[in-house]
Amino acid sequence: MDLTPALRISGISKTFTGQKALDSVDLDVPTGAVTALLGMNGSGKSTLIKILAGVYSPDPGGRLHVRGTEVPLPLSPQAAHAAGLRFLHQDLGLVDALTVADNFALSDGFAARHRLAAVNVRRQNEHTEATLSLLGIKVHPGRPVGELSPSLRTMVGIARAFQPVRAPGRDTTDPAADGVAGLRRNVLVLDEPTASLPVEDASRVLDLIEVLREHGGTAVYVSHRIEEVRRIADHVAVLRDGQLVAAEPLGGRDSRSIVSLVVGRQLEEAPLRSAAEREGEVLFEATGLTGNRVRNLDLSLRTGEILGVTGLVGCGRSELVRMMAGAQQPSSGTMHLGGRPYAPPSPAEAIADSVACVPQNRRRDGIVLDMGVGDNLTLGRLARHTRAGVLNRKAERLHADQLGKDYLVKTASLEAPIRTLSGGNQQKVVVARAASSRPSLLLLDEPSQGVDALARQEIANLLRRLADRGTAVLIASTDHDDFVGLADRVLVLDRGSVAAELSGDGISEDNIALACQRTAPC
Repeated sequence: MDLTPALRISGISKTFTGQKALDSVDLDVPTGAVTALLGMNGSGKSTLIKILAGVYSPDPGGRLHVRGTEVPLPLSPQAAHAAGLRFLHQDLGLVDALTVADNFALSDGFAARHRLAAVNVRRQNEHTEATLSLLGIKVHPGRPVGELSPSLRTMVGIARAFQPVRAPGRDTTDPAADGVAGLRRNVLVLDEPTASLPVEDASRVLDLIEVLREHGGTAVYVSHRIEEVRRIADHVAVLRDGQLVAAEPLGGRDSRSIVSLVVGRQLEEAPLRSAAEREGEVLFEATGLTGNRVRNLDLSLRTGEILGVTGLVGCGRSELVRMMAGAQQPSSGTMHLGGRPYAPPSPAEAIADSVACVPQNRRRDGIVLDMGVGDNLTLGRLARHTRAGVLNRKAERLHADQLGKDYLVKTASLEAPIRTLSGGNQQKVVVARAASSRPSLLLLDEPSQGVDALARQEIANLLRRLADRGTAVLIASTDHDDFVGLADRVLVLDRGSVAAELSGDGISEDNIALACQRTAPC
């Protein structure tokens, strides 16, 4: 067994305008294993990754060894690549219009003919096919990447990072020799690769990482999904406020102990309500609701109830949210809100009917990235501070400040661009704005996507308090942990209709996953 660390980081620091983002980090990444790099948003994970990728220059004094060989700092992206460091981000860096083989070549060069140096398509395809086959990925090298499913795109990105390294003058590879050598040579850093993937697609990506490990591959895995960490990681390294506070084998740690290690304390949870406390009047009803994916769906939701909606890809959960929020019109069926017919032609009309929505893609649909935090908090709510067409800016600022405090938004200033906030704090801004109108019904689509453990728990506590005040809450999510300890009921959809319902003590990740797997693929 090779005991030399695949990656040794010694005394690496990074200072931005007098503030340390990293403070003398020492970390050994074991060879042939998966190390989970964990930490809250703002803990220094991204800064460390960018130093390794050659994007940032570290402060003087740090050292880096890859496979026992010192690599001079600061790195350039080219030097990082030459040292065998590979990176897979949420933005996979794949070109949709090019084939799988062409995307492989963008990383390590095209297979060339001996004399004319023209691209040898056959050899390039063979080289790509060798790596794909070694990892058990079934996709033709000539297929355009834009045609692939999200999970397959992620797997192609991983395979490209671990493709065999061509020796000078060689255009062919032997999967049994060069392939495994390539897997063992490179160190892959995966930064939230499954953040935008539903559970079943994320599971396929984790399957691939396990194959890499079986071949002796080394990976650093960054994720906010603690259950993924428990499944895939051998070791865990935790950053907090720029310092490494833990680096140890994962062992048999459960989810709660991992979260406590990351946060630095036990998370405070709002107490669960009894069945009697959560039984309110029926607020919302859908009968025979039908859209593109939703099919003849019946649903009811009571005041003060938290309802979870989940299912396999294509089951219709996000479409259900869009129809309830007025962003999509159903082709048939009826909806009632508060005993009256409800058919909002637009999101604005839904808001006027006291229905608010936290969208799935907050960066595209929920916030204006270049606007300040305060402006995003009050966006769409300016009428309450306007008289005779004149905005009372002072009153708006006071309102934004109070919302930021009430919803635990951490920011240096309300004037700071919201793009500078962590994903969790951006999400809290969107939730605060949606909830500030005291809606009778609050809809949330994938609310924990890209959100760290602390922000996730804070948002869950906020939702419980809203429900206690009578707001009905519907959460559509592929992350089953969103429902455990929070939802009163969970509906599992299959091909647009309700296939199963769980409630009370029956709501667990295992039970939800089992109910989803019993449904047919959509």
